[in-house]
Amino acid sequence: MTTNSASVGVSTFVNPKTAPSLQKRIVAILREWRRRVHERRELAGLSELELRDIGYPAEIEAEKSKPFWRA
Repeated sequence: MTTNSASVGVSTFVNPKTAPSLQKRIVAILREWRRRVHERRELAGLSELELRDIGYPAEIEAEKSKPFWRA
């Protein structure tokens, strides 16, 4: 069996029906990462008194130091 490389096009690798959903998922992931960065920076800027006031436990230090891609 031989393969004709000229007949292999972009459509073989990218399904037009799934491309928009893939793009939407990527955008959603990037938005989630951006939200996490923003929230963790805000948490890092709060004092211990402010953290206790809003009811965050002492384990918040672990949350503040997480990379943005981890939930």
